[in-house]
Amino acid sequence: MRSKDAPLVSGLASSPGPAPAELSGIITQDPALLLILARLPAWAQSDLPIMLTGEPGTGKELVARAIFALNPQRQSCRLVNCAALTESLAGSELFGHLRGAFTDAYSPRLGKFRLAHGGTLFLDEIGELPLSVQSKLLRAVEQGEIEPVGGDEVVKVDVRLVAASNQDLRERIARGCFRQDLYDRLAVLEIHLPPLRERGKDIALLARHFAQEVALRHGCRGPMVFTAAAWRCLEAHSWPGNVRELKNAVTRAVLLHRGWRICREDIHLASYAAPGEPGHSGATGLRAGVRPSRGRLEDLLDEERGNISVLSRRLGVCTKTMYRWLRSSNIDLMNFRRGHSLN
Repeated sequence: MRSKDAPLVSGLASSPGPAPAELSGIITQDPALLLILARLPAWAQSDLPIMLTGEPGTGKELVARAIFALNPQRQSCRLVNCAALTESLAGSELFGHLRGAFTDAYSPRLGKFRLAHGGTLFLDEIGELPLSVQSKLLRAVEQGEIEPVGGDEVVKVDVRLVAASNQDLRERIARGCFRQDLYDRLAVLEIHLPPLRERGKDIALLARHFAQEVALRHGCRGPMVFTAAAWRCLEAHSWPGNVRELKNAVTRAVLLHRGWRICREDIHLASYAAPGEPGHSGATGLRAGVRPSRGRLEDLLDEERGNISVLSRRLGVCTKTMYRWLRSSNIDLMNFRRGHSLN
């Protein structure tokens, strides 16, 4: 599975006893997260569905990749970004279609469920899946059966499901936007990843790691050292963008300063509107919910390295709106991400 973002963390988790190699990309000293990692090998071996929840930037995709690697019988994986699916195309993307099933269906398509047969299907941002498709997904989860669009023949599939969401799915259920029965089926094993602000000493642990990683990559000499004032700045921040935001902040500090000593003045933090605060989108300089120009949208996309979840939060809109803005501005997100992966 190709990661949609740069890896959030790398290194070895600090925990008693040897850690499986598949978990060596997760750095933490947080007891809650260490408990999750300790359970992960056993959960990964099961074929029960797993639901990953947590704020953007907490490492859901990183944990998902560890789950895939920890189950050698199910390592073949397909990814579906549910937030990018329109209601008209979601059925075809997931379940496939027959030739002539709809306009422009010039050839048949297998769909992600059939392509993932015998392996794992990762349903990212599951909370954005159109309600009309959720009943069909429920049948696939409960009975292992799908029907391609335009056909009436039932196809049996053997797929292990891992879903992820940065939304409060229970709140979406209460609003009638997500099916309770589908949630119950997908969240047999639920893993909630804690936000960085609740992870104690992980801020310092990760900041040091990222600083050395960036310094090594860009040829900066000597070990990177944070001043006391820099530490106070990092520890006082609420990190709404979590580990990803911390990595970006440390990267900027190392590259802009180009020295071995990181001071408070080297740390530039994005300001986010407080939850429920209307009309402000922090570092963007735009009112929340207002569509930026194409050029500004490209700049913001570049700042967040193509991460739609974080950018939608900055702009005060849902991810589905973000994808609509990208389409109407003729911005090819996949080409953008491929370009970033070469940098």
